[in-house]
Amino acid sequence: MSWEEMYTEETTCPCGEGRIKQIVYDDDWNRYLNGPVVIECEKCSKRYIVETISTNSGLPSDGSVIVHFLTPKDYPEYSGSSEVKAYGNAANPNWDYTGWLIENFTEDELKNAEEQLLRTKSSANLIGVAAKIRDTHKRALKTVCVGAILASVEEALNLYPEYRGNKLQREELRKKEKIEMTAYRNEKRKYQIRLELRRNSSCQKQLYQKK
Repeated sequence: MSWEEMYTEETTCPCGEGRIKQIVYDDDWNRYLNGPVVIECEKCSKRYIVETISTNSGLPSDGSVIVHFLTPKDYPEYSGSSEVKAYGNAANPNWDYTGWLIENFTEDELKNAEEQLLRTKSSANLIGVAAKIRDTHKRALKTVCVGAILASVEEALNLYPEYRGNKLQREELRKKEKIEMTAYRNEKRKYQIRLELRRNSSCQKQLYQKK
């Protein structure tokens, strides 16, 4: 089924000469879809971009809260610490199990897991970190054979010293990035304009008439 226009939410743009609008759609299953927020003003469209942020309200039952901002087009992008820029995307155990081990466990944790694997004949006896490694090994590599898990852990330990982006390195940079990103966003808020979109009264009347 197709989506049909239900109503429009809008507000006056900063210069006062135009409007900022968002069309809301629905379908036969009473699902709702928000269209893009559009700046219908030549002056303001040259000066601002619309940024949409989804935040948690604090109550699981309320879901997320969508907030729209106008941001000056010339405001600089974030250029601080970045885990992805420094070390790349996190390793996926399905494609890079060795990298995943290094990025999710410290060298000492892998050594402890290695000791357990060397002492047991059944992976069912593994506990703690070793058990977590076994479970992920089963999902990613489809085996819980002690010899196979041990080989994976030993490979990770051999590569650990030269690997860029191990668990501790990523955690340290992640904390630094979070602090710097929070400071960047707080400063950026000073230059942004929060949009308070209101339902168009004429559209609301048409909606009641349809019902």
